[in-house]
Amino acid sequence: MYAILNDRGRQYKVREGELVQLDALGVQKGATVTFDQVLLLGQEGAQVKIGTPNVAGASVTAVVEEHIKGPKLIAHHRVWTNSKARRRGHRSQYSVLRIQKIEG
Repeated sequence: MYAILNDRGRQYKVREGELVQLDALGVQKGATVTFDQVLLLGQEGAQVKIGTPNVAGASVTAVVEEHIKGPKLIAHHRVWTNSKARRRGHRSQYSVLRIQKIEG
């Protein structure tokens, strides 16, 4: 069984037992998180349930495995007429979740 869930404006396709990397959640490692905004539920060879906008009574339960940092991203901007350059970088924070249960 698989589901497409909405988390803060981003959509993720998830299956039971798989690891998913989401933007950082403000919860501790080992905590259980439930997502109620399930947009689609499907099963191999079966009917697909599509929500309008969410599937009624569907939820996805996951456990936070760890918190990690993404790769370093660098933005370099140069203005040739003024001989100015600016270089900035950042590393995004992510939470790794293990999907335990998909209910629908």
